[in-house]
Amino acid sequence: MKINQLPKGLGHRKDCSYLVPAMERTRHYIYQHRIVIMKLKLFVLFACIAIGQSKATVFAQKFTLHERKVPLKVVFDKIEKSSNYVFFYDRKELEEIGRINVNAIGMPLDQLLSILAKDNGFTFRIVKNNIAIKKSDKPRRQETIPISGIVRDSTGIIQGVSVQVKNKPTIATSTDVNGRFILMVPTDAVLTISMIGYKRQEIQINKQTAFDIFLEKDDAQLDEVVVIGFGTQKKQSLVSSVATVKGEELKGSNRSLSNSLAGKLPGLIAVQRSGEPGYDNSEFWIRGTSSFSGGTSPLILVDGIPRTMNDIEPDEIETFTLLKDAAATAVYGAEGANGVVLITSKRGIAQKTTIAYRGEYTTLRPTRIPKFASSADYLSIYNEGLMNEGKSAMFSDELIAKYRSGEDPDLYPNSQWWDLLMKENTNNTRHTLSFRGGGDRMKFFVSGAYFGESGLYKVSNDYNNNAGIKRYNLRSNIDLDVTKTTSLRVDLSGQYLQGNYPYNSATNIFERFSRIPPYLFPAKYSDGTLAGHPAQDANKVNPYNQLMEYGYRKEWRSFIQSRVDLNQKLDFLTEGLKVRGTISYDSEGFFNMSRYKAPKTFYATGRDDTGKLIFKQISNETTIGEPQETSSGLKKIYMEAAINYDRLFGNKHQVNGMLLTYQKEQQSNSDALAVRKQAYIGRGVYTFDNRYAIEANFGITGSEKFAEGYRYGFFPAVGIAYNISNEPFFGNELKKVINNLKVRASVGKTGNDDTGGARFLYRPTFSDAADNGYSWGIGSTGTLNKINGIVEGRFASPSLSWEIEIKRNYGIDLGFFNNSITLQVDYFDNRRSNILMQRRTISGVAGFRQAPFQNFGVVTNKGIEGGMNINHTFGEFKIGALGNFTFARNKIIEMDEIPQLHPWMNTTGTRINALNGMWISDGLYRENDFNVTLGTDGKKQYTLKDGIPTATTMPSPLPGDLKFKDLNGDGIVNEFDRSQDVANPIVPEIIYGFGLNLQYKGIYASVFFQGANNVSTNLNNQGNAFLPFQWGLTESNVRQEILESRWTEQNPSDNVFFPRVRVENLGNTNTATTWWVRDASFLRLKNVEIGYTLPKSLIERLKFRNTRLYIMGQNLYVWDKVKMYDPELGNSAAGTKYPLPRTWTFGLEITL
Repeated sequence: MKINQLPKGLGHRKDCSYLVPAMERTRHYIYQHRIVIMKLKLFVLFACIAIGQSKATVFAQKFTLHERKVPLKVVFDKIEKSSNYVFFYDRKELEEIGRINVNAIGMPLDQLLSILAKDNGFTFRIVKNNIAIKKSDKPRRQETIPISGIVRDSTGIIQGVSVQVKNKPTIATSTDVNGRFILMVPTDAVLTISMIGYKRQEIQINKQTAFDIFLEKDDAQLDEVVVIGFGTQKKQSLVSSVATVKGEELKGSNRSLSNSLAGKLPGLIAVQRSGEPGYDNSEFWIRGTSSFSGGTSPLILVDGIPRTMNDIEPDEIETFTLLKDAAATAVYGAEGANGVVLITSKRGIAQKTTIAYRGEYTTLRPTRIPKFASSADYLSIYNEGLMNEGKSAMFSDELIAKYRSGEDPDLYPNSQWWDLLMKENTNNTRHTLSFRGGGDRMKFFVSGAYFGESGLYKVSNDYNNNAGIKRYNLRSNIDLDVTKTTSLRVDLSGQYLQGNYPYNSATNIFERFSRIPPYLFPAKYSDGTLAGHPAQDANKVNPYNQLMEYGYRKEWRSFIQSRVDLNQKLDFLTEGLKVRGTISYDSEGFFNMSRYKAPKTFYATGRDDTGKLIFKQISNETTIGEPQETSSGLKKIYMEAAINYDRLFGNKHQVNGMLLTYQKEQQSNSDALAVRKQAYIGRGVYTFDNRYAIEANFGITGSEKFAEGYRYGFFPAVGIAYNISNEPFFGNELKKVINNLKVRASVGKTGNDDTGGARFLYRPTFSDAADNGYSWGIGSTGTLNKINGIVEGRFASPSLSWEIEIKRNYGIDLGFFNNSITLQVDYFDNRRSNILMQRRTISGVAGFRQAPFQNFGVVTNKGIEGGMNINHTFGEFKIGALGNFTFARNKIIEMDEIPQLHPWMNTTGTRINALNGMWISDGLYRENDFNVTLGTDGKKQYTLKDGIPTATTMPSPLPGDLKFKDLNGDGIVNEFDRSQDVANPIVPEIIYGFGLNLQYKGIYASVFFQGANNVSTNLNNQGNAFLPFQWGLTESNVRQEILESRWTEQNPSDNVFFPRVRVENLGNTNTATTWWVRDASFLRLKNVEIGYTLPKSLIERLKFRNTRLYIMGQNLYVWDKVKMYDPELGNSAAGTKYPLPRTWTFGLEITL
């Protein structure tokens, strides 16, 4: 064959593949001479190059190519056509390389070939115009293609579904609000599609680029996510009453996590009593209260460790769970009677690292502010009170007119303290940043957050006296798989909070607002002089001075919290067996610093001839003092060891067991002895065929609060559940409507070692104070003959123990239409006994200096709760609704009460937190209750008719005075007519919440309402503004409501807010009576949110996964009957509590 005559099939290309057989034959004969073979190969290669030298070189030439999924040969052909280059290659090797993508613009040939060679697994060599191509021994970079798709279920599109390349956690994404995803993947990839609650799918790509994926619900998977005490449990086998909410549902504009709970979970009763930054935590109870002596707060565990919760950032929380009945809480023994809160923080997941940022700016205004009378109206109503008592007016019309005109605000001030000292609004900011991801061996979640809020006080020129906080949070949760059977978990978190406040407390400041009348003095005089009262009375302190000029306080709180877990699977011993060890160390520090000063104050007595104010100095100035510092510290150590067993036998018999022990110690710098507790815990669960479940558990708790022999208690519980919907007779047609029907019941014993008494009541106390001793009768001087000495103060009570509560619970769980509607209802019946109290029925002559303590009290607490969720999708439109309701009512059964003369005087049989000891209002005295005559001065004289009772506090009432019911009918209203439990308690018996959320593509809107019922407030506890003049003319303010609605001779009606105004004889007005009780039930527009998620096409250029903008309002409006102040502030709110805030938040969320 001539060198220029090519074999058939090679075309015009200088393909040298025909020489390979010859090479193989040569190798067969001389295989022992490898050097010769290598020379032969080189000779053949350069021979081919020499054959193809027929075109001129243009080495500096540049190429532009745009090809997609074409054979490499096509690329070489195009290069040859546009240049003088010739390619030499093995056709089979080229075919093995496969199709390629090329995108080159004005690129030199050597650069273009270098890129193609790197991406597609070949090498090249350029000799003049000849290019030799050889397949590389190195693996080629995998070819990737873009894919997209949409994920649906039976109700419509699904957001948040994980889409990941199998065994490549870094190649992953999740579906957006429209259920869609876009991802670059290898052409031979296998996709895994997963989401909690759905069956996992695997899909082979096979170079397909568009997918429409349908996910099936998987109830068995949902079972794995139920958090319970010391672990998790399958939902199918759950026999206890548990409620869970996701952390993202607790996000709000406030600092305190507890302020986001009310109305969100069935069984939880929460109220917020203050809006002061740093002190705005809500009080909350699980299923109400069951003790009138001991602690009523639930046990709070963060990642299984007893900790506080209010300064945890919501972005750190995965789930927030309530454990409510004995089957759920008995494992906590003497700490479980009040229920348990489990907060689980977020952990890493095996996926490409996700970076999430949230930023918020919030404006705050008070929900309601008090309104007070002007100076002129204040003096006028004082005159009215004098004349109502038959006296002459004190203030002339001319003087009142000067106050009303405002012509001289220095001498005739009208000081509306709220307007003078409070800002209309303030703000807070929040920033959070988190990193979440991991691989097969290590997973991580790391987050940081900042929250800052300023208060409503106006600020002094000399220093910052405003209330405000700055809080910093850090968290790191690391999970390591040390081996296939050993895992290590290391958690570290920290919180640092700095607070700033006026020297005086908010209670004192707001109490002055309601107590100091507006006419007394200005905030400060027009020339800047500070005002004071001429009497220099501590009760008449100028509120301006108290806030602005008395100094400031600062406080610092720091928390460092750590936890290490080691888990070891023991499947080599028996399948499903594992052990775990936990150790935790927490350190808490509190530091307070205050600096006090007293300003120089003056009182203006008039003006001189030039009009200049004439002052009388009231007090001397003191410079701001040295810092007064206090500090405290606390360290906590917790150790836990557990062994768990979980195994399925024969596909029907699920057996789960746990044995656990823990010890914990808490040491404060103010206690010589640490507080220590110890426990042994066990649990066994058996489930048959996901239909029948029974659980038995126990907690043995030891507490050092009690004497030896009484320190350990046994707290067992048992529960059963029946999944009716899993029975064979529950046919498929019925399951299409009711897919879940489960009934539950549990009974057990729990305890409470927070009994409310001193720490070591089992030990006596002694006193050697100088005034103590023993009396030896009457001496010769007629006085007690007393000999000083050591005396026993408190007698020992060695048999004391914890409170015991027997809990019974009956529940039903329902799911309709593939759980698009879910319903959970529970009835509970709890009986708390062994409540600690000092005996009241022991006679005073029994020889006790103090009545002994004993576990004696009994309280029952019963109620019902329920929760419902509705979710449905109509194409791209999603709608959701939720609601929950809690009713809990307690009753005191026994409290060692001294027998009372009348049944209405007994506290036994009443409710905890009830309004007690009140006269029952019978309206106001009317003129027809009196015999009316005219006196010599022409004024009416009033004498009560026979049978009309009078109170001991006001023997000679007049029309318009308060009138009370004479319960025992003796004609006199006295202490024997005071009744207990006269209205609903001051803590709500009913809490409820309901909301609606809508989503269309990237637009999201939600609204949530929260309410309370069966709750009262007592205006008689609300400070001096509601009871004017009880402290005289100069120490009482008057609420605007009194001006607008009070009894007068011109308005002799019972339907008024305030009775007959008096200034001296106030006995009927300021006594405890139901006249001042108001229904404090309310319905609050708690939260409104509107958000927009930007489309993927817009944010992909910035490499963002998700971007969301939103605006959120909180505490926007409240419907109630109190009107004068926010009813949630409680029974001693108006005038003494920092107001609750109404907020608007503007937020941005970005995910990378």
